[in-house]
Amino acid sequence: MLTIKKVPTLMSIHQLDTPEEVEANLKTVACVCKSPQGALPTINYSACEEPMKRVRSFGSFEDLRVPDIDDESSDSDSNSNGFVQDVSQFDRALLAAWEDRFAAGLFRYDVTQVKTKVVPGKFNFVAQYNEGRATKKRPTEFSVDVVCQEFDGKKFNFTKAGKEEILFSFQQGGRKSTHALPQSRDAYGASAAVSPSANVVLINVSPIEYGHVLLVPRVTDCLPQQITPELLLPPLYMAAESRNPYFRVGYNSLGAYATINHLHFQAYYLMEAFPIERAPTKKFPQSVFPPSWRGRGGAPAPASSLGGGGLKRHHKRHHDDGGDDVSVTRVTEFPVRCLCFELGQTFETLARVVGRCCERLQRKNVPFNLLIADHGARVFLIPQVFSHRVAKGEIPEDVVATGVNPAVFEISGHLLYKQEGDYDNVTEEDACRLLECASLSEEEFLETVTYMLADEAVSEDDSSSSSLLTPPTSGVVTNATPVSPAAVAAAAAVAGKAQAAKVAAAAAVAVESHAFVDSDSDDATAKSEDGVVPSNSP
Repeated sequence: MLTIKKVPTLMSIHQLDTPEEVEANLKTVACVCKSPQGALPTINYSACEEPMKRVRSFGSFEDLRVPDIDDESSDSDSNSNGFVQDVSQFDRALLAAWEDRFAAGLFRYDVTQVKTKVVPGKFNFVAQYNEGRATKKRPTEFSVDVVCQEFDGKKFNFTKAGKEEILFSFQQGGRKSTHALPQSRDAYGASAAVSPSANVVLINVSPIEYGHVLLVPRVTDCLPQQITPELLLPPLYMAAESRNPYFRVGYNSLGAYATINHLHFQAYYLMEAFPIERAPTKKFPQSVFPPSWRGRGGAPAPASSLGGGGLKRHHKRHHDDGGDDVSVTRVTEFPVRCLCFELGQTFETLARVVGRCCERLQRKNVPFNLLIADHGARVFLIPQVFSHRVAKGEIPEDVVATGVNPAVFEISGHLLYKQEGDYDNVTEEDACRLLECASLSEEEFLETVTYMLADEAVSEDDSSSSSLLTPPTSGVVTNATPVSPAAVAAAAAVAGKAQAAKVAAAAAVAVESHAFVDSDSDDATAKSEDGVVPSNSP
């Protein structure tokens, strides 16, 4: 028998405006977070005292089955057949607030009307025709050939987003849970004072899927789009707070199709498996691991490795040694070479290990994406070189012409096509060919992994910031803003008129057909200087 469960009423953010807030003219994220009168709906998450559940890779998504493998435990809202019967308070708050913004007309198009299909074949790529994201996106405002850049407050950032685009703040509470997966361990408050350095969850006004949101850690600290171990904790806990197996969190670095240089993560519900989630994994050759723990047979690494976090050399989901370790493996039978990190006992260790690897990629100017799946239990780290190769003219013209930018969700297998013909005619071979263009070569990949997993002392001694990848010889970034005549003239002075003409032609083609507006748009509506949304806002 079907029943309706009563849940706490979730207020619209427009009902939360107090007279003090109206008086203070709190129209933007910055105003709300910095004002003493500022208040927001808040979800307080908590760390786990017990180990998180291990969850399996999705082999089938039929009937929305819960992907837990701990047979001895069951969630109160799941029946004996393992079907999802309910969602967490986090899911309820997110979706209720998201639908409120949908009803208010805050999105640039109706994402529920876009075409989506599963591409027949081995991988089951998910294709989407989303014309809105192709025509209603903000172009990037920074060079995309450098992964680490300073935050620039003059350019669009999320402190300029409108208050109405905020869903809630996402803060760590003072208590701890004794449960592995969320079971009322998130505390929802309809209105609470906001910390000046709050983590906020906003809508993505150009959504890819239902429930598409942005997590902006410490929003008013104006952090650039760069990863540290500490900054990985909020998205990991966000993934854990959802009880829906279709909720994933993603990250794009600069150069890997982030379009806003203000730290943010994306998340949405996709009711299909990402092909990368289904791909098998295998252990790396011992040559990529630090000499201090080669041949340890999967035992945790020394405390000096990767900042004190333990690593396991190979894939091992069921840990029996009781250590706080993280397993690292390589994903196989997938078009893009990448790593899979698997949770040991705590998110702190997982964040430390993955975060250190990200820091090293940033140091060496290697663009990358992160996909957080399985309630935070698995993190896929995907170094990529698509934008480098576009700049060097190494991507086939027909691939560039599709306009598909392999940001985190695309490179994981959810492909967003901007032209209906490409969507209608896509084959698995086409999808694989596109993604293969983003992948490092085997030699580059193993060299990069070796560098990422090196002992702390060895890695830190290598203070050189030179890239592990061959940079574009022209110096022209074809995914960014169009190349100016002055830049072409400078190129002519260095490389000769013939080379400059070649560079200008390549840049013009790429800018026209492969503009750097990606699935990481995260482009909350821009505000004018007084915080008001212009009527002709892009």
